[in-house]
Amino acid sequence: MGKYKNKVLNYKEGIIKRLYFNLKWIYGFFHDFVGRIITYICIELIHMVVGFIITYKIGSIVDDALNQNVSKTIIMGVLYVGLFILNAAISIGANRFGAWNYNSMQSYLVKKLYRKVMRADWEELTRFHSGDLITRLTNDAKTISGNANGFLTTIISCTLMILASLVVILINDASMILVVIIVAPIIMFSSRIFMNKIYECQSNIKAIESKENSYHKESFHNIQAVKAFGLADEFYKRIQVLEQERYTADMKSNFFSLLSWGVTYISGILSAIICISWAFYRVNTGAMTFGDLTVVIMMAYRIAMSGKSLLNLIPISLELTVSTERVREILAIPDEEEVTSPEYAKLVEKAGDSGVTVKVNDMSFAYKDSDGRQIFDKVSMEAYPGEIIALVGPSGEGKTTMLRILLGILKVQDGQVYVTVEGDDSIRRELSPETRSLIAYVPQGNTMLSGTIEENMRLIAPEATDEEIIDALKQSCAYDFVQKLPDGIYHNVGESGVGFSEGQNQRLAIARAILRKTPILLMDEATSALDVATERRVLSNIMKKDSKRTCILTTHRPSVLSACDRVYRISDSHVNVINEAEIQQLMNEF
Repeated sequence: MGKYKNKVLNYKEGIIKRLYFNLKWIYGFFHDFVGRIITYICIELIHMVVGFIITYKIGSIVDDALNQNVSKTIIMGVLYVGLFILNAAISIGANRFGAWNYNSMQSYLVKKLYRKVMRADWEELTRFHSGDLITRLTNDAKTISGNANGFLTTIISCTLMILASLVVILINDASMILVVIIVAPIIMFSSRIFMNKIYECQSNIKAIESKENSYHKESFHNIQAVKAFGLADEFYKRIQVLEQERYTADMKSNFFSLLSWGVTYISGILSAIICISWAFYRVNTGAMTFGDLTVVIMMAYRIAMSGKSLLNLIPISLELTVSTERVREILAIPDEEEVTSPEYAKLVEKAGDSGVTVKVNDMSFAYKDSDGRQIFDKVSMEAYPGEIIALVGPSGEGKTTMLRILLGILKVQDGQVYVTVEGDDSIRRELSPETRSLIAYVPQGNTMLSGTIEENMRLIAPEATDEEIIDALKQSCAYDFVQKLPDGIYHNVGESGVGFSEGQNQRLAIARAILRKTPILLMDEATSALDVATERRVLSNIMKKDSKRTCILTTHRPSVLSACDRVYRISDSHVNVINEAEIQQLMNEF
């Protein structure tokens, strides 16, 4: 994970520069929305101009009222009512337009992030906890989308309001320039004192949020085991620790934010006192009218409010910087290599007639974060159409890793792993994301999703008829219990298969894989919860239905081995065929 952070943080010139680069990246990423963002800025600027006119003209009303110019005062009053109505209408329109922009950009960013996660290199993606990914797709995406629309708008409108108000103040009394020269450095210096501390706090908060979400996800996913082992109190203690960490980090961030706000606020009050004191002095000497004084005070108020809005951007900008860097880490993960070639189309065409052979020649593989430990060292293996091939061996030696390699999820460092048409070795393709359409896969664990049985089946084969779904369920021996359900194939499956036994979920998962109608079937401990008779019946049904199917499975169960054409033992980075005597010995050991 660190290397993606380094890709993002390839500059160390300070918070302001990092914010600049991240904002540049944000508006580059949302380039399709730039026109809408500019439109929103223009609407807010019009809103600002109307508000400015309301403030600027207040001096004329005061002077007219003091001079008892009734007709002019009434005209200005009517004008003010119109301006207030216009101001309210623009405010409502700006709010609505801003909400449209925000929701559109959030949807765009979340979809981009989700697509990246789905298409990212699997081995690189596993460096991030799933709970952390969820936090980045939700909290960080919201932070970026909200500020992509409003951050620059606030800076531009508030800065222009401050500059325009200063110009008006100086026009009314040029001597105020001396006051500006005195107070400007005070405000500029005070606003930057705690920026680094606030950034550190925001970064820590985001990390804790990810840790909390990860912990929640694991706790809820394993709630049955938590209850079974009586670990509810232990898990509660851990969440108390995490909540205390979050509380401490939030309060620390709040403390430094308040310090920053307090210092800057005091600087602003001091500046306002200096400005207003000088203005009263000028009125007392006759250099300014009461109308001018009113304008100066109102403009000073406008400056104060705009300054407050800019001050509020300090913690927001730091949170935005952290969130952007976290999102960029995800987007920096390389995608899987997806290539579609004419040769592959030719292989698919011929595979339907003769089946597909899987071959592994002198293949070597090690995980990137395994400190050089070889999972496979120059291993070879083959599986032909119509065969059931078993992979056996101790846990953790590489059985599931082999299936991941065959799926093209992992890339080998050396050797060849490819598929070829039976009887024509000239038509071959390296196993990769491209070749997954040839493979149906039944992974370890429960992979049923929330929804009906029919929805789970059609996730793999959207065009499948009810009859085809029922046929697949029959092949996996799942229809025995499905037909007894009140709604049959339209019965609801709970999260992670809640409502069904492990064996029933395995049979449903096998049916889903069968429905894909591919020449290769990979099964990872997919029959571990079935009784021996059902297990044999399932394997027999699978091969009878398609005699050219190539089936490769991993297992710890001896009952499967007698049904296999060949058994490979995976151990100590090697893969070797074992003979009948060794198979029998394995069965006896079980």
